[in-house]
Amino acid sequence: FMDVTLDPATVGPEVILSEDLKEATWGRPECQWPEGPGRFDTDPCMLGSEGFTSGRHYWEVEANGRFWAVGVARESVQRKGRVLFKPNAEIWGLQKYDELCVALTAPSNTSVPLLNGEIGVYLDYEVGQVSFYAVSRRQRIFTFPVASFSGEKVFPYFCVLLSTIKLSPKG
Repeated sequence: FMDVTLDPATVGPEVILSEDLKEATWGRPECQWPEGPGRFDTDPCMLGSEGFTSGRHYWEVEANGRFWAVGVARESVQRKGRVLFKPNAEIWGLQKYDELCVALTAPSNTSVPLLNGEIGVYLDYEVGQVSFYAVSRRQRIFTFPVASFSGEKVFPYFCVLLSTIKLSPKG
């Protein structure tokens, strides 16, 4: 069970981070984050502070609100310009908008039966597997077809638009 924290150097605009870097809420932060190459510049997205190039990892995040995304992204994920709400070869994620929840599969998104609540994210780097679980129902909701991370580092990925994500403390 991974203790994931959010990486302030990646945080997009209109994201308020908690001091312990465990919670992100859409809104106006008191101060603007300094510009940086790793920062999402348009969408309220961010990465976890620790990336993986091997092993099996599991973390849980509570997501509530109108538009959010949770998953895993390549280190090379596009960070400039709009990244939200389109199929994306660099992100293995679930995305909610209004009453719809989808997995970001290409060429088109796949509808999944989840709306809000605690989501477990399981990554097996060697196998190339990313799975999502509804924690309260102890149910697997979606597994991506086997991905090849081709040796690239991957990170926990989050997006908050009119929503909040909160990372579970270590189990």
